[in-house]
Amino acid sequence: MSTDRKINEENETTNNKMVQGTFWMTFGSIFSRLIGALYIIPWNALMGSTDAANTANALYSIGYTPYQLFLSIGIAGFPAAMSKQVAQYNAKNQYRTGIDIFKKSMFFMILTGAVSAALMYGLAPMIAENSPAASPEDGALVIRALAPALLLVPGMSLMRGFFQGYQDMVPSAISQVFEQVGRVIYILGATYIVMQLMDGSIATAVAHSTFAALVGAIVATIILLFYYKRKMAEYQPLIANSEPSSNIQTTAAIKSMLQESIPFILIGSGITFAKLIDQVTFKPMMENLTSYTGKEIEDLFGLFSFNADKLIMIIVSLAVGMATAAVPLIAAEFTKGNFRVLQSQVREIIQLFAFIMLPASLGMMIVSEPIYNVFYPLHPVGPTLLAVSALMSIVLGLFTVLGSILQSLSRHKTMIAYLLVGLAVKVVMQYPMLALFDTAGALVATTIGFIVTVLLSGWKIYHLTHFGLVDTLRKTGKILAVALVMTACAFIALKASMLVIPIDRKLMALVVVAIVAAVGGFVYLFLTLKLRIADDILGAKANGLRRKMRIK
Repeated sequence: MSTDRKINEENETTNNKMVQGTFWMTFGSIFSRLIGALYIIPWNALMGSTDAANTANALYSIGYTPYQLFLSIGIAGFPAAMSKQVAQYNAKNQYRTGIDIFKKSMFFMILTGAVSAALMYGLAPMIAENSPAASPEDGALVIRALAPALLLVPGMSLMRGFFQGYQDMVPSAISQVFEQVGRVIYILGATYIVMQLMDGSIATAVAHSTFAALVGAIVATIILLFYYKRKMAEYQPLIANSEPSSNIQTTAAIKSMLQESIPFILIGSGITFAKLIDQVTFKPMMENLTSYTGKEIEDLFGLFSFNADKLIMIIVSLAVGMATAAVPLIAAEFTKGNFRVLQSQVREIIQLFAFIMLPASLGMMIVSEPIYNVFYPLHPVGPTLLAVSALMSIVLGLFTVLGSILQSLSRHKTMIAYLLVGLAVKVVMQYPMLALFDTAGALVATTIGFIVTVLLSGWKIYHLTHFGLVDTLRKTGKILAVALVMTACAFIALKASMLVIPIDRKLMALVVVAIVAAVGGFVYLFLTLKLRIADDILGAKANGLRRKMRIK
């Protein structure tokens, strides 16, 4: 077999793994995010009034933003580092070492989870005091209700990282779905009891809703333990034929993971850091710039930090799925020194990102008004903030993907530096953007900051891999052109539908969203198949779709 043929076969195999891994991680992430968004409809209804729903949404966001940061501390970057380490040791036929690292790391996860839970519980009053919460006491209650989840989630996340190191994304995807189902059942049940049967306070209902994170984690852990028992039986032949492990080797690997954990924490928390900047600065800056009351500022904060964020994170989860699938594959090829395969993988993931994210983000921007009305009470500013957030999601998604690629190439310090530059730009731009664009200014400042990070990281990846920048930009440009045509067609469909269908009622708004999505989806699929753009992503399946759609 020739060298080129062997490389092509390896390239095809790794690309197939990346597509399959992306599918499962995207499926799990999107499906769980959809469940996490859909429950908002009955949850807001259970609150009783539009004003109560807005307060609940803001309180929920005020609790979850610091939770995400403490979760990053509790996880300590180990799941992503575990995925990378296991993939690297498996590539060297050292499967037993990967197993030993996983088992010993679990004890560390339990410890960091307990420490982060205690810190979050103790610091809750101070965090709430420096947030847009109209009542710091209510904010502290909601934050503290999330602390118990930190005892379990780090270990659960480590198990997902272990499976991902084997390029097995199914356990992570399935457990994500069950985690969200368990969480939502508890949220709705507890909120119904508190608000409808006990006539309790909004803060108590929201506290139970955030406590549901622990319930979901318990469900997910049970699912992962089931998979662990089953998969270990499948891995036994690999482990039996692997090179023996040693305490020295395992200890060195764990030390290496600890060294990598801080970069994974910082980079993985990049979006959360931007949200924390909003949480700390939004209220004092808006008090200085506007005449809004404290309650109005709290509600406006909830509009973009909860309402819009819930929906765009469905889109960003697409990028998270791609990044999670790419890390072990790129790390493995980098370890082997297969740079031709590595170059192809980088091109593939960037094109896959553009192929999926561009139509999804632009599509949500177009239907921002009806889709906002489906999920939330009518609001004059809400749809606009969702539209801006949808565009921002493209940049946040690209940051996630490129950051994961750089980490897979062991360029942690470089990526941290680029993130810090972007966050600094966000801080500098926050006040002038709020002055220019009011509430939307916070989103604009975030977008500008992360654009800087994306440009820096993309240029660094090119210099490290020489992945074929011109060809990648050319193909990405074609995808963007088709996505813009789709956007124009979707806009026409939206305006035509709104002439005959009122969107002030949730069911009618949903019908409009469905019509526009059908038109936009058909146009995008038809053009990408007609112009052979989809072939690079879908491979042989593109020919089958062309036959079914009778496209020449």
